[in-house]
This record gives sequence, structure tokens and C-alpha cells, in this order.
Amino acid sequence: MITAGPRLDFLASLVPPCDTLCDVGTDHAYLPVMAMSQGRVKKAIAGDIGEGPCEAARKTVHSHHLEDVISVRLGSGLTVIRPGEANTVVIAGMGAGTMVEILDAAPEVLASPALTTLILQPMNDSEKLRHWCERSGWGILREELVQEGERIYEVLILHKDPSFRYEGLTDLVGNDLVQRRHPLLETFVRRLIAKYDRLLSSMEKSPKARQSEHYQTSVETKKRLEEILHGNDCQ
Repeated sequence: MITAGPRLDFLASLVPPCDTLCDVGTDHAYLPVMAMSQGRVKKAIAGDIGEGPCEAARKTVHSHHLEDVISVRLGSGLTVIRPGEANTVVIAGMGAGTMVEILDAAPEVLASPALTTLILQPMNDSEKLRHWCERSGWGILREELVQEGERIYEVLILHKDPSFRYEGLTDLVGNDLVQRRHPLLETFVRRLIAKYDRLLSSMEKSPKARQSEHYQTSVETKKRLEEILHGNDCQ
């Protein structure tokens, strides 16, 4: 069975049983192949904006004799599928800002009753996805953390929920992770606090920066992260 490292292995394990999976930014098509091999999906669409990644994906699909059930498509974001063609969409390994652009560009795909699950793994700025949910008709069903090497990755599993409103001490850390006290939460939050320590230390060298709104909001964010770290996360 194919394996592609803890991050992609974990993402494949999150794919719910369904008819068709679409993997956006598929690169080598490892995720669709894993989901297919595990019996999670009957068909898959592997899309990428680059011809090179698509060619690599075709080779992976061919080597596993899955050409009849995995379609590799060249295209940007969700333009590779028609409304109603996929039940689960995975977008992984890119910035949250890019993900929001991809999602906003495909309202008809997202509105399809057939599409029930979005699995998003941003490389940065995950708070943008939490805010996107509040205006998109999608809500956070669950959040996860997965470690590969020294890096901890965030994963958001979304379902349709027009009434969703994000509630948490900070939009930098998923409230679901906090409420469940995810095993990687402490390490993840400590790293965020260290990042804000460095930022504040740098800003404190400038009187002008210290008086800025950015400085004040950063102080407040660090305080909220410390509250999460010490378990003072009651809403």
C-alpha cells in the first residue's frame, strides 16, 4: 500500500466513504490513490494547475493500475470538476488565502447537494478559513493537528452549516482543538506564543511601533494564547 508521510496519510484517513473524491493541487496523486486503496472512494479526480504535477500524477495512477477510476485533470482549483461531480473535496498544502480564492471562485460547485465535505489543510493563515466559513454557508465539523518532522499542520473538516459562527478565544487556534485538548495542542500553542514573543520583542525596540494598534492587538492575542495553554478556555 502506498504511503506518503504522516501528513498525507492522515488526510487520506479523514476522507469519508463516498462515491467521488476531488483532490485539488494533487501533485503526485498520492492522496487519491491512498483513498482508493483504502476503499474510501469509488472514483477520484486529481486536479492540478501545473502540467508537471499532472504528469507526475498520471505516472502514479498508472503504476497502481487505477486509470479507470482516477481522472487526472489540468486546471485551476475547482474548475476541474462540474457541480455535483464530487462528494468530498480535499485542498491541501497551500496558503489559506489561496484556498479562499479557490473556494470563492466556485460557488456552483460548493452549492451542489452532492458535495458534503471539505477537508482543508492550510500551510498558513488558518484563521482566514475560519472567517470564510462564517460567510460561506459552511461550518467547521472538526479540526485536527498532525505532525510531520518538526512541523505541525492544521486540518479543518467542513460540512454545510449556514448558521455557523466561529467561537473561540482566538481565531488562530481552532476552538474544537481547544475543547478536546488535542494531544498536539500544547506544542502548537507554545510555538505560536514564541512567535508572538519574537514579534513583540522586535516592536518594542521602536516607540512608534509600541504605540501602534498592531502592537496592542498582538499583546492581546498572546494573552489569549496563554489562556488556552493554561486551560482557561471557557467560553
